[in-house]
Amino acid sequence: MLNGVASHLSRALRRGAYLAFASTCLLAHCRAFGLEVCWPTPNDGFSRGLPPEEVLQPTAGGKPLSGAFGDVRSGGYKFHEGIDIRPVKRSRKGEPLDEIFCMANGRVAMINRIAGNSGYGRYVVVTHQSADIEIYTLYAHLSEISPDISIGSRVSAGTVLGKMGRSASYRIARAQAHLHFEIGLRLSDGFDRWYSAQKYTQPNRFGNWNGLNLVGFDPWDFFVKAKSGALANGIAAYLDAIPTAFVARIYTSKTPDFAGIYPELVDKSGDDCGWDIHFTWYGLPKKLERIKNPKKNPREGELEIISYNPSEIGRKCRRMISVSEEGEARATEDFKDLLRKLFP
Repeated sequence: MLNGVASHLSRALRRGAYLAFASTCLLAHCRAFGLEVCWPTPNDGFSRGLPPEEVLQPTAGGKPLSGAFGDVRSGGYKFHEGIDIRPVKRSRKGEPLDEIFCMANGRVAMINRIAGNSGYGRYVVVTHQSADIEIYTLYAHLSEISPDISIGSRVSAGTVLGKMGRSASYRIARAQAHLHFEIGLRLSDGFDRWYSAQKYTQPNRFGNWNGLNLVGFDPWDFFVKAKSGALANGIAAYLDAIPTAFVARIYTSKTPDFAGIYPELVDKSGDDCGWDIHFTWYGLPKKLERIKNPKKNPREGELEIISYNPSEIGRKCRRMISVSEEGEARATEDFKDLLRKLFP
């Protein structure tokens, strides 16, 4: 019994210590969508206004912004889905000691405690449903996961989820230990159907929270907007402000899972013969519209790129469309595969 009391007291002290820290960590309470946002590590560089290169952990190559979001690696040919936050405290052996905090109130959706099962290593996914649309946050490469949480646990902004580390199915050097942190949306609730069709040798251990079913947006920019109060109109408005790279028209009688998960991103005022889907350059579906000016007698599954922004598609990685010298836009195989996830 004494051991139980001691354990409870230890947790209470940790929570109390965090709450004292949280008074400087909490960045915004956006009443319009009900999310109180907390930076996920003790690294206070963001709240002190430091630039990302002084807060984020670069890769072994040392390029300052290789820990940022986007096409920041391998000369622009490799996409990074989140941000990598560097530790502020290490053991004598150089291992990180930073606790990892939940960004906002939510529910634990996925826990992977076996490092070698995923490129994320030990990771936790939390869903946040108190916003105008549901988003997920993902906390990866943990050295340990808190025994106090399990799938389905209700968690609050500031709940300790685990400890920073360098776990993964590949080797992360001690010097590059970090928290890989994502915010985003999931493509489908039927992801396993797509996964099974790929004939992978490894089973899908993570259900709909497999990284191949998740598409993030820039966490650094999200926190900048939260800190400034620019998220007052909600996350749907935030996503709408991200530049559209292209609009794909798909003639189909099917309704994508995505439309059911995120009805706030859907305009149903057009014809039910298909969808116009607005994408960012890296494949985030930010808006779905029923087709308002369909052609006659389209084929089921017919695909067109009806518009594109030249300044948003000239990337080296995640090439979703290609444009001929005559200006004709066509879907790449990568984009067709993305559509198969949306319509599993």
